Amino acid sequence: MEITANANHLPGTAVQSFIKTVLQRLFPLPCLHYRAYVNLVKNRNSYLYSTGWMRSLKERKPIDNNGLAIPWMNYAVISFLEERLSVKMNIFEFGSGYSTFFYARKAKHVTSVECNAEWFNFVQSHVPENVLLLFQKRDIDGEYCRLIGSTGYLYDIVVVDGVDRVNCVKQSISALTPEGCILIDDSHMDNHQEGIDFAKMHGFRALHYEGLKATGEGVDRTTILYRDGNCLEI
Repeated sequence: MEITANANHLPGTAVQSFIKTVLQRLFPLPCLHYRAYVNLVKNRNSYLYSTGWMRSLKERKPIDNNGLAIPWMNYAVISFLEERLSVKMNIFEFGSGYSTFFYARKAKHVTSVECNAEWFNFVQSHVPENVLLLFQKRDIDGEYCRLIGSTGYLYDIVVVDGVDRVNCVKQSISALTPEGCILIDDSHMDNHQEGIDFAKMHGFRALHYEGLKATGEGVDRTTILYRDGNCLEI
């Protein structure tokens, strides 16, 4: 094994370099894991810290680096929503949670439907005044997905992040403003494609955002369904 050393290097530095080279050749995978640890976990300026992923992992809930609630979606789409949501918007959400608190900070009003009674009680005890939280039992192609049509309002954004997602997408189209958009979380799952295809048949286009989400370990996808002149300026 050859070592090309700079003449200005101290002997100790040359020895350290030699040991490092040997270790990398003998144990490439552990060395790679160590580098990943140094760059991402030990480094407080890394992506894992700046997004709040490390804090979310520690506290076991979707929050940003400042401890504020965020949707349990990938960081790429959250960054987009941070920029594009407006205090003039009305949002309807299938599936409540930390995302509800996030949308309440960003929008004029949030209507959210929840099917889990215990979780409904938790969220209800924490939501601000601009949130209307509704309880509806879980079903398929029944009252849950149709609740959006019974509110009597049109919405700028509909977030599909609960149960019966394909039928929720289908029922949401008629409840949108002309500029309205639909967000479908976990859209990488095969059983969500029917809803995306249905929206496309009704004049929508699909924009996918992928990446890591709070406490997550793989690639998560969120799809935005939009038309020309939409409120998110896509």
